[in-house]
Formats: sequence, structure tokens, C-alpha cells
Amino acid sequence: MILIALLVAGLSGIYFFLDYGIVGIEKTSEVERIQNTPLPVKVHFIDIGQGDATFIEILGQTMLIDAGEKEHAEKIIEYLKSYDVEKLDYVIATHPHEDHIGGMGVVLSAFDVASFYMPDKHLVTKSFQHMMSEVKNHGLEPLYIKGGMVLNFSKDIRLEFLSPNRDTYLNPNNYSPIMRLVVGNNAFLFTADAEELIEQEVLRLGVPLEAEVMKVPHHGSKTSSSEAFLEKVTPRYGVVTSGLGNDHNLPSPEILERYDTLGIQILLTEELGTIVFGSNGKEVIPLRN
Repeated sequence: MILIALLVAGLSGIYFFLDYGIVGIEKTSEVERIQNTPLPVKVHFIDIGQGDATFIEILGQTMLIDAGEKEHAEKIIEYLKSYDVEKLDYVIATHPHEDHIGGMGVVLSAFDVASFYMPDKHLVTKSFQHMMSEVKNHGLEPLYIKGGMVLNFSKDIRLEFLSPNRDTYLNPNNYSPIMRLVVGNNAFLFTADAEELIEQEVLRLGVPLEAEVMKVPHHGSKTSSSEAFLEKVTPRYGVVTSGLGNDHNLPSPEILERYDTLGIQILLTEELGTIVFGSNGKEVIPLRN
């Protein structure tokens, strides 16, 4: 019985690594198919249950936004390595809650890292301290995010930071930067756990918010996704990063109904697994969903 159990476990491991492309990649594998799709930008919403980890490929450069809880760190590492990632050019920690930065220290330790961005909000937790220790180990100083910052990748591709626009917020969720990745005529909107307060703050700026794909704020909680914000963004797809049967009962049925009423297609990682989009600047192309 022990031998049979070991054999089953071994076969399961082989299939896992084949699926993620870590060993024995074949031309028909999903990883290679996505890798060989010639697009300047690819956005991967990695399925790690109740938490955020978004991997972005931009003109050969790599970016990671958040790293979920510590228990999912190895899955994130394996996913990135399946795409031949050795260096993270940009790492963004959106705010210091466990489901966003709990695994960040472990993930950072596995790669070369060129730059690290975060809002100026610190918490005294083991995960936060581990993350900051690894930032220091890479010889980096954190770059503090402020609304109005822009990362330019080419004349047609840029990442706009639309928040935070104040020095302090009572709720750590509201330090979450709303970020708009512009790719030619397309855009992706990343929202982390920003709540309605920040949505209204960004609306008052009067800046463009339209995006084909939006990471649904705060995992589909009723604290976010105000009707005014959604009507301004007008996404075609809303991606919810949530875990099946999570303790927070997210996403909220009320919020899902709001998206449906507005004609926005909801994609849940808890149902679809990892979701991947690409863009050529003219259209957004689903690569895995």
C-alpha cells in the first residue's frame, strides 16, 4: 500500500510540473502556447485562492503585483519559473495585509529583484518584516507609491498610479494603489483592496479610467465597486480573485449582480483557475480563462 501511495504521489507530481511547464514542456503545453503568443503585454491573474498575485510581462520585462498568503508562496514561485522568470524587474506590494504580502518575503528570496514599490504604510507583522528584510537583502530601498507616478515602458505602454493621494488613511486597504496599465488603445485596471473612498478620490481627479479588464476591488466586497466607478471604467471583464468557500463570503452576490446589470463579464479564479489576458494595443485577447 505504501508503494502504491508513493507511485500515485509521484505521478501526481509529474503531472503538476508538466502542467506548469517546469519539466518536460511540450509544444502543445499551455505554458508554451502562452509564451509563444507574440503579444507585447500579458497579464496573469494567478489562482492562489483568497488573495492576490498578478504576474505581468511587458516587452520582455517582468512585474509582480502582490504575493498572497505565505502558504501560497511556493505556488507563485513555481508559476513564475514555469515562464522562465529569473528576475523580477518590478515588484509592487499594494498594502500590508496577509492575503497580499504574506508570501512576498518567500517569493522575493527566489528571484533577482530590480525594484520594489509599496505605499508608505508599515505594519508590525512577521510577514511584513520578512518582506522588508528581503528587500534589504536585494540591496534595494522601497520606492513609495504616490498618485501621479508613471512607469513608461514605451511610447504606447505605461503604468499610471492613480492613488494614493493622501499621506494617511484609517483603513490599510485604502493605501492600495489604483493602477492603470495602458497598452496602446487598451488598458488594464488593478485595484487591490481599494474601497469606495479611493474610488471616489480617483473619480474626482477626472483622469481616464476606461479599461477592458479590471481586477475587481477587494475580491468583490460590498466595500468597493461603486456604481459610479464601474460606469467610468466600463470594463468588458471583471476578474475576481477569491477562494472557494472563503471565510469572508466573497464575492458578494449584490456586487456580482451589479456587474451583471452593467453588462460586465465576471471571471472568478475560484471557478476558472489562473486567468491570463494579452494585448497588442488594439484588442485584449483572452489567453486562459
